[in-house]
Amino acid sequence: MLLVDTADQDAILDALKFPGVQGFTTNPALIARAAGAEALSLDDYVAAARKLCGMSADVGSIRQLMIQAVGSADDALRQATCYLDDLKTAREKKLWIKLAPTAPSLACCRTLKDIGCASLATAVFTAAQAYVAMEAGADGVAVYLGRLMRRERDWEKQLESVAAIVKSAERTLLLASFPDRQTVEAGLRYSHDITAPPSVLEDLLTSSLSQEAIKAFDEKVASVR
Repeated sequence: MLLVDTADQDAILDALKFPGVQGFTTNPALIARAAGAEALSLDDYVAAARKLCGMSADVGSIRQLMIQAVGSADDALRQATCYLDDLKTAREKKLWIKLAPTAPSLACCRTLKDIGCASLATAVFTAAQAYVAMEAGADGVAVYLGRLMRRERDWEKQLESVAAIVKSAERTLLLASFPDRQTVEAGLRYSHDITAPPSVLEDLLTSSLSQEAIKAFDEKVASVR
């Protein structure tokens, strides 16, 4: 699963032209940035997220969308219900509700499943957090790999532990927070489910060796005309 990490509608539509992109994931910071604000009220945040859902209902190439819940567990359930309504009859799309790795948030995982949403515990950094999320019924966890690599010397051991728990439960490990293509390539050893910002997405096909080979192909064709 390859997703673009943005809340900007134009950026989402552009990213969908990239091979393999199935949809997008957002968070409060991205939604506020797309709105040109430092922060948003709860009502404004939900209204902006609902617009993204409305757009997704009309864009066939969006198959996965992830929106972070804000507020209490009850707020999360109300938000999920609204987002499902905005998706209209486009039930072939998978709506993920992103939850903080806290006891109150994770308590609503099974209820979200009952109403037709997947749940993703986000900002997970430890094996213990991943374990509790799996036991609570979360459909996946998101690890901010770039941040983990910056903060922890033993990031590989930590990520291996998280990946083993998620794999054992046959759930989704989404890797995020990629500052560059090199970080993506490090993450692909652990999961093929990633979300990248538009700038990094555009760089995924970059390789100097490929460019040299393509140039040689073109020159060979030109020489025989």
